[in-house]
Amino acid sequence: MYRLLYALVFLLSLLPRKIGLCIGEGLGTGFFHLLKKRREIAFQNLTTAFGDQKTEAERWTLVKQCFQGIGRHFFEAVYLFRYGAERIRKYVRFTGVEHYQQAKAQGKGVAFLTGHFGCWELMVISFGYFFDPTYVVVKPLDFPPVERLSRKLREISGNRIVSKERSMRRMIKLLREGKNLGILLDQNIDWKDGVFVDFFGRRACTNKGLALLVISTGAPVVPGFMVYEGNGHYRLELQPPVPWLDFGDRTKNIEENTAQFNRVIEAMARRYPDQYFWVHQRWKTRPYQPWPRER
Repeated sequence: MYRLLYALVFLLSLLPRKIGLCIGEGLGTGFFHLLKKRREIAFQNLTTAFGDQKTEAERWTLVKQCFQGIGRHFFEAVYLFRYGAERIRKYVRFTGVEHYQQAKAQGKGVAFLTGHFGCWELMVISFGYFFDPTYVVVKPLDFPPVERLSRKLREISGNRIVSKERSMRRMIKLLREGKNLGILLDQNIDWKDGVFVDFFGRRACTNKGLALLVISTGAPVVPGFMVYEGNGHYRLELQPPVPWLDFGDRTKNIEENTAQFNRVIEAMARRYPDQYFWVHQRWKTRPYQPWPRER
């Protein structure tokens, strides 16, 4: 099965990139019409995020653009199997590199904060080619052939994969060794692994792992996002390190800094709402009912 999938990906990569990206957007439009449940999840998420700030028509337009972006993202990943650094350099540019360099100079490793925004696979691979390899924290996929294929893609520019499952000690060790660690922080998780902090005005269960890593290592947190600029071109935007908020209380430090990380991702989703991954059930996990119960 793996060889069949790889052969299919290779054949698709032979299409001219301009044509492939158009096909990807077309597939995204098709899935927008076919996947009713995901379409409605995206619309509800946009309603939660923007409320009366955007009309119903504007929100549906954003849902469609979100699906088109997912299709385009798929084809970008396809091309990364065959394209090397020189080819990628023609359509990816970088801003804010000095923020990474200054953070790296501290010698404590660098924790990259990002989310499911733009073409995140292209972001990680581009950074590995042009700067330093990064250890990327991901949740293993359930289907082994696809997991093997995705790992091959993500490690193609020298990066390495770290499983999200039971790997806190390894991540601490990597940062203490001065390595880079990439973390996508915008997925819903079980209540036992996270804290409930604000995201677009609503409490979202957010992984507390990044805050715990900073507490253990003092590593700077540098936000990074791959922004699609149109016509097949991207900008990898690196932002200043997120300042650590210290309240003298471990629990409050975890909550307040995790909330701050959420605000960074929210700010990008507000700037470019058409490029955020709205089809995910970000607010699925809910906190316990407060006492006394509302009647």
